[in-house]
Amino acid sequence: MNRYRKANVSAALHEEPGEMNVLLGELRKEIVAGLVYTHSRANANTSRALETATFLYALIELLTEKGILTIEELDVQKDKIADRVERRFLSKGMGVVLQEPDQDKYAFEAEAHVDCENRVHLCKAACCRMIFPVSRQDIAERVIMWDLESPYLIAQTEDGYCRHLDRTSCRCTVREHRPIPCRAYDCRNDPRIWSDFANYVINPDLERLFRKRDDVAPEPIEA
Repeated sequence: MNRYRKANVSAALHEEPGEMNVLLGELRKEIVAGLVYTHSRANANTSRALETATFLYALIELLTEKGILTIEELDVQKDKIADRVERRFLSKGMGVVLQEPDQDKYAFEAEAHVDCENRVHLCKAACCRMIFPVSRQDIAERVIMWDLESPYLIAQTEDGYCRHLDRTSCRCTVREHRPIPCRAYDCRNDPRIWSDFANYVINPDLERLFRKRDDVAPEPIEA
């Protein structure tokens, strides 16, 4: 924090609460902007890492062409270690994620329409326990909360529910501003949630799904 900012903070401590709130709001805006920039740079570095991966794929093709290994053998081995590598990557704090593609959520037209009010007593708001990244638009609005420890995943309570869910009514407290994954997700054809949607039969293994946190995410959003 520079001297000017320190001076402003010191002065604000002796001002009215409203002025203090304005200053804190400006400071938070600067911090969030800095985090977005920092993590955008981290993602740019990841893109360079993908370029390295391209060379690796080229090497694999050469090895298969020469009969040293087969694609089937490689796929089996890849599946064995993929989850382990991904978990290690995220645990090291390098898994910075932003919602892609970047879209205007207020112009999003593919919104799902599910009779949630008639089903929430069965599913226990399962969709509000899913993990997904928020967008740059969500961050800029400063309405949707995201996880500071895992930027920029939606913020959740200790028991895994979205922080914007009213636990008494099971209704979204920021519905007008909700992210695109919340607008787009359609549980009707998701066998992880429903064994038989039409007949109100919930998947008996639903709770087991949420004990395996890293696997719980809505389907990718198409541009």
